[in-house]
Amino acid sequence: MEKNNKIILIAIIILTVLVLILCGYSLINKKNNLTDAQKFRNEYMELNDQVNSDNVEYPMVNISEDNTVIYANEKKVIEILEKGSGVIYFGFNSCPWCRTLVNPLIDVAKEMNENIYYLDIKDIRSMFEIVDGDIENIKKGSEGYYKILSLLDEYLDEYYLTDENYTDYDTLEKRIYAPTLIAVKDGLVTDMHVGTIDSQESGYDKLEAGQLKELKQIIKDLINSKN
Repeated sequence: MEKNNKIILIAIIILTVLVLILCGYSLINKKNNLTDAQKFRNEYMELNDQVNSDNVEYPMVNISEDNTVIYANEKKVIEILEKGSGVIYFGFNSCPWCRTLVNPLIDVAKEMNENIYYLDIKDIRSMFEIVDGDIENIKKGSEGYYKILSLLDEYLDEYYLTDENYTDYDTLEKRIYAPTLIAVKDGLVTDMHVGTIDSQESGYDKLEAGQLKELKQIIKDLINSKN
């Protein structure tokens, strides 16, 4: 009798382990099979109700699963800039200005049936610091990022850092700021927009109705520029 109980217990344990393994595999498989639209929605909405390193709450976003975002790598963006057409969005999910932009961007793109090619630039850009009165490159940008910089050279501003005494330091390179929207037709940039709107003083400020309308019109005009 005792032997039978041990066999039953072992069988239950084995069955439980198998169920847990199958559940884990199912969750991993489900996550890996997300569409770009679902992945983008999850990536941005996961920071809702979260706070940044300064203990400031990230701006809320509400993104539908049927958005028109397509994830693009650096190679794809380079292809568009060299000979393709499309709207490219450079940004990242923890950028407050980006979070202000994405809701109207998603709404307008869906309304106009326009795909948005999204490149997360958080970890591919170069990083500089001012150390003892000198500027130091503490992280080089990726090869693809520098190629994109060269393709957009005439549209980008020089990249400066400013210290506490308001002294500017030239990094000797340009910069893709987040967020940046670019419209391209047949390899030619037809419009470019950086940030949100001038009247938004902080990325953490919620846009009023008039400001939101202004931003949506900017996005519409940008998309229409390539048509």
